[in-house]
Amino acid sequence: MNTERNIALSEFTPGTILQGTYRIAGSIGEGGCGEIFLADHTRLPAQVAIKVLHRGLQQNAEVLSRFRQEAEITATLRHPHIVQVLDFNVTDQGYPYLVMELLEGQSLSRRINDAGELPPAAAVGIVEQIAQALHAAHVRGIVHRDLKPDNVMLLSGDGVKDFVKVLDFGISQASWRPRLTNGTEVAGTPQYMAPEQARGLREEIDSRSDQFSLAAIAYVLLTGSEPFRAEDPIAVLYQVVHADPPPPAALVPRLGPAVDAVIMKGLAKQSADRFPSVLEFAAALRQAIEGVPRTLSERAEIAPFSEAAVTVIGRMDTLETTDEPPPIRLVELEPPTIVFAERPRAPAGRRTRRSIRRMKRSVSRAPRRIALLAFGAALTFAWFSPTARGTAGTVWRQAEAQAQRLVAPRLR
Repeated sequence: MNTERNIALSEFTPGTILQGTYRIAGSIGEGGCGEIFLADHTRLPAQVAIKVLHRGLQQNAEVLSRFRQEAEITATLRHPHIVQVLDFNVTDQGYPYLVMELLEGQSLSRRINDAGELPPAAAVGIVEQIAQALHAAHVRGIVHRDLKPDNVMLLSGDGVKDFVKVLDFGISQASWRPRLTNGTEVAGTPQYMAPEQARGLREEIDSRSDQFSLAAIAYVLLTGSEPFRAEDPIAVLYQVVHADPPPPAALVPRLGPAVDAVIMKGLAKQSADRFPSVLEFAAALRQAIEGVPRTLSERAEIAPFSEAAVTVIGRMDTLETTDEPPPIRLVELEPPTIVFAERPRAPAGRRTRRSIRRMKRSVSRAPRRIALLAFGAALTFAWFSPTARGTAGTVWRQAEAQAQRLVAPRLR
């Protein structure tokens, strides 16, 4: 196998140009099925990743067919969370290779090794993106069959963090963790393999098998530990088929029973007991995660409101709402008392006094005339009436008194 590998590498030494298009720059990784190289496009300012299949696996018709199928499937999916395959070809010595988009980031397995358990909000965000990629394949009848943290890349850029890319659709990996054998055909990775896949029941492998693998990844993201652990791969497979892992909250108590219920349903031994789809699993996990108390670091990362807004919302939540409007208080007000101030009178002038006297004379003119007429009538009566002469003095006095009563009020 090493000799065959060296022959293959001779066509992928730095500076070698494949099919007049891709100039090999160097190796960037190795897997169970082959090796991945960095290459420059000779006519465009772009770099790509090239995966070449080991010569020993070319004799396996199924592996070779699925390697070719990966290019065809991925090219038709065109999903943002699935790595894009740009080309498929064969070298002059007969080595098949895939040309893929170059992903600059880190694998999910590296993130787990470096950070251990992830904050629940970050973990469910990654799970949702993986579920979207799987769903795009499932609706086309494609099952990944080897979903694991090594096959998930996390990309970061300006304003983007942990953007998921799922790798290796349509081909089973030859690397085990730990490696079981050096054979040419593998079915998956024990720690993330569904029970029906571990038992070799190919007819029962479907989209819910990928859901089991996704639930195992979610378990690792939330707890920092794999659900099935043993030093011997056969022992791991036995646990996958026959044993239930401890609930996530047993390792991280703050996750609570709701998260336990979702994860354990996704890890159900019978595929019929799992969620109908990976999207429903991710949605249920999101709902359960929303009830998990967040740490201060998580709040700083995902807090959608400012402290002031949260304070206002908290105050609004304390208000009681009723259907009746608030009572109206009636206040009786006394009418205001208006006081008119008297303006001081200025002393009357000479012309004013004359006008006043004229006014008084014009007012008293008619009563005076009446009094004089009455007085004249009384004198005439006394003069011509002998009986009245004796009482002339009396009449005179009465007339005079009457005249005084009429005139006096007008002259005031």
